[in-house]
Parts: sequence; structure tokens; C-alpha cells
Amino acid sequence: MSKRFFFNDLEALRIAVDIEKRGEKFYTVAADKFGESGIKEMFLDLAQQERDHARTFERLYGEAISVKEKYDDTYLFEPEISAYLSAMVETAMFPSDEKLIETLSKVDKVEDVINLGIRAEKDSILFYTEMIIYSKLVEAKDAFRKLLGEEKQHLLDLMAKLKEVGGK
Repeated sequence: MSKRFFFNDLEALRIAVDIEKRGEKFYTVAADKFGESGIKEMFLDLAQQERDHARTFERLYGEAISVKEKYDDTYLFEPEISAYLSAMVETAMFPSDEKLIETLSKVDKVEDVINLGIRAEKDSILFYTEMIIYSKLVEAKDAFRKLLGEEKQHLLDLMAKLKEVGGK
């Protein structure tokens, strides 16, 4: 049975930091595994962008936690929404640290890693879209909007690279 929890703005920001850190690690390990010049640089660039995103969310979290008494952090989403978001985080996006090496050890082709990245970016886009809808913290909404655009660009970049290397 999975642990059930509720989201508030602070929790959403912490989860966003985790998503971005997992993305950074995924792309870094993928770059090490596939040393082909254009592929390695693309993965390292994506890793750097994920690192930058994590820093943005860490800064926002620090700002929000320092003034949390000024807004109602007892607000919890409706249980159905919270359950949906919990399931999304538990089953989607980039693999956890525990599963990352295992996941990447099972793939031999760069196309497979790119497809994993595409799926993770799509999941991130969905999560950030939901956070824009449900977040009460204006600064968080703004950050989610900005990073949503960047995640969409990651998706487009990965899809272009997949075509370039011969994937579908």
C-alpha cells in the first residue's frame, strides 16, 4: 500500500526540486553511458538545465518557508486531486536514485534513453501544468509557468534528437 499524502505549495516546491535533481542525475548518467559526441553534449546540456531548475525551486522554497506564516499553508487540495498528484509523482518522471542505474543498465541503444527522457519530460509537463492550476503561491505559479516552457523545449529537443539518431 502506498503512502498517501497531501500537497500544499511548500510540498509542491519540494517535489519540484526532487524532480529536477532526478532529471539532472538521469541525464548525467546517460551522458556517461553514451559518449558519442552529439549525444553526450545534449545529455550534459539537459543535465545543466535540470540543475538550474532545481536551484530555482530551492530558492523559491527558501523564500516561501521564510514567510509561510503570511499565507495559509494549512490549505490542502481536495483528497481526489491529492491522490492523483501523489500517484503521478510515485509512478512518473525520472527514475529514483535507487532505480536509475538499474533502468539505464537495461538499455543499450541511445534511442531507448531518449525515449525515457521524452516520457519523463511529458510527465514533468503534466505535473507542472497541474501545479499551475492548484498552487496558491503566486511565485510558485510563475516558476511553474516558466519551467513548463523549458520542459516543453526539452521535449522538442529530445524528439528532434530521436529523429536524428534514427528513432521513430
